[in-house]
Amino acid sequence: MTAFKNNWLLLVIIFLGFCLRSFNLGSIPGQTFDEVFYPAFGLNYILGETFFSVHPPAGAYLISLSIYIYHLLPWAEPALSSGVNILDLDPVSYRWLNAIAGTAIIYVAYKLCMELFGKKHLALLAALFFALDGSLLVDSRFGLINVYLSLFGLLSVLFLLHYFKGKDNLTFLFIGSFLLGFTFSIKWNGLGFWLMSFLFVLFILFLTKYLKKEQKKALLSHEQKFKTNFLSILFLPFVGYLIFWIPDLFFNGSDIVDRHLQMASYHTDNIEQKSHPYSSSWFTWPIMLRPIAYYFSSQEVINASGGSLTVFNAVHLFPNPALTLLSSVAIFILSLNWVSSLSKVISSKAYDSDFVASAFILLGYYSNFLPWAVVSRSAFIYHYQASACFSFIALAYLLYKISLKEKVEYKVLYVVSMTLIGAAAIYWLPIQIGLDIPAGQFQSRMWLDSWI
Repeated sequence: MTAFKNNWLLLVIIFLGFCLRSFNLGSIPGQTFDEVFYPAFGLNYILGETFFSVHPPAGAYLISLSIYIYHLLPWAEPALSSGVNILDLDPVSYRWLNAIAGTAIIYVAYKLCMELFGKKHLALLAALFFALDGSLLVDSRFGLINVYLSLFGLLSVLFLLHYFKGKDNLTFLFIGSFLLGFTFSIKWNGLGFWLMSFLFVLFILFLTKYLKKEQKKALLSHEQKFKTNFLSILFLPFVGYLIFWIPDLFFNGSDIVDRHLQMASYHTDNIEQKSHPYSSSWFTWPIMLRPIAYYFSSQEVINASGGSLTVFNAVHLFPNPALTLLSSVAIFILSLNWVSSLSKVISSKAYDSDFVASAFILLGYYSNFLPWAVVSRSAFIYHYQASACFSFIALAYLLYKISLKEKVEYKVLYVVSMTLIGAAAIYWLPIQIGLDIPAGQFQSRMWLDSWI
């Protein structure tokens, strides 16, 4: 009972996130957007039918698990046997695990912030932002694999952070490293989390070598143990990556080198002559210039006065505009503050935990974001999700700092920011979870031509 009293607000946020992700989960027809791929791959594993995917297999494993567990339920039809087509399945069968994963990421974000800062108010803000983000919300409601990448990426760095902070149990190191491998065995862009971890290791080694003599109480301890296991942090994720390939290689009867050559060829050689209509340049993602339309339908209905009314049912992968823009501003401010702090740290040879925690956030953001600058094929705003997760934490950190200020203008800024985020979540919710709305209300939510 005491645990409930101490954590009731977190439980409310998690429950809100779960309700948003599970409400009318099967109302949108199956094979929406990239559901033409991943649920079919998952079903192929169950039925024993070989296939080729342009991504590593872990995401398809999870979709397959979702379908398999769902069909253990007594009311699930049809039976999973040869001849069953993906169109025969209830869409909930390959979506429910995504809803669970999308809910779990809220709790992981909370725990990560508690580990970084130890401030409950800050961690609750971050959890709320994760619950209300439209991009994570939409991908938690479909049989897609993007939300798994963000979940396991954040979970991996949470375990590694436990280890970085000097916990005695090496289990944290091994679990975190293998979860890193699992992350980029979902999609190769999960390597952003590995890059983040690698750069953070180098950053800590720099601090412990050059600034150790006159440091403040820092985020880390047990530096010698940390150095001893540096190679493990560097290479264990790739061992895990290869291990996670084993089931698929047995199933599809292919060679791992050939598979990787085929995948690399697809991503580098088969560049579209004409870009996808919803593709977007990486530098536009922080200001969400081009969301993605996943589903759209319209119908004519008779209104109360007997006239005809056009009703739209649409789902857009549509980030919360207020949250996205404020988070982008937060990353910019945090970056400037960190660079300013770095010069002071170098001159004073002393650093505190907030300096290191800020570096952790910024490395997470930029390691997952900047590599997209060299990608030549079509990219989409959902590729920003991993980076956005760290921007939400950055915003929670800055708003928490603002909340501690005594001046009225800071209190107003805090309230206005939270109000805008909440209002935006409610206003754009219908096009994130597929509610029927009149055509005029749909158009009123498309503030930019590029949003349609």
